[in-house]
Amino acid sequence: MIRCINLFVLCVFWALPVYGQQSLPPAVADREEVFETPQGKQIMIKYHLPDHFDQQASYPVMITPGNFFLKNDPALHGWVMIEAFFGKTGFNNDDIRSVINHLHELIDVRNDKLHMMSYSANSGVMFRVAAAFPNDFAGLLTIPGHPRNRGQFEKLKDMRIRFIVGERDSYWLKEAQKAHDTFKNMGTDTELEIVDNGGHVLEKLAGKPLYDRINRWFP
Repeated sequence: MIRCINLFVLCVFWALPVYGQQSLPPAVADREEVFETPQGKQIMIKYHLPDHFDQQASYPVMITPGNFFLKNDPALHGWVMIEAFFGKTGFNNDDIRSVINHLHELIDVRNDKLHMMSYSANSGVMFRVAAAFPNDFAGLLTIPGHPRNRGQFEKLKDMRIRFIVGERDSYWLKEAQKAHDTFKNMGTDTELEIVDNGGHVLEKLAGKPLYDRINRWFP
C-alpha cells in the first residue's frame, strides 16, 4: 500500500497516518520527488511504475543509481524501478535508512524485501549499502561489479547475487569471477553470466533482455 503525500518510488531505499486508501500521492503520480531525510539531506528519487499500477497491490521493487538500463519502457515488465543514488557525497547510513523506510511507506513491497541493481563503479555503493542493511534486501544484480571489502561477503551471503559481465571486459570479469566464487564457496545463491564478446557497456541488454533475466533470477 502506498502511504504518503509528497514522496518517491523507483527499483533505490522507506507511518504516515492518513493517506492509505486515497489517490496516488503526488510524488508517485509525478514520477519523481526530492526527498529530504530527517538529517536534512536531499536526494532525487524517480519512479518507474508498471502499467496499470495499483496502490493496493504488492510489487517487486528494485533500486538503481541511474537509468542507463531502464530504456525501452520498464513499465511493461511488472517491476517498480526506483532511481536513487545512495553514493552521493555526505549521504550516510542514517540517511539511507530513512529512504528505505520511506519506500516501504509508499509501496507494498513484495515479501518486504527490496532489490538493487548497479553498473560498474557504483557497484561498490550497492554492495556497501546492502551489507549495512542485510535484512532489507533479497537480491543484488550488478552489470558488472563486485564488493570492494571482503568483510561484506558474510553479510551478503543470504541474498541472491547475480553478476553480468562482458567476455572482453578483462578487469571486471576477473573481479566478478573472484566474487562469484567466494559467494559460491559460502553457499550463496549466486550466478555469473559472461556475455559473449561483450565489452564493459552491455547496452544490448537494456529493456526486455534484462527484465527476462530479472524475472528469472528474482521471482
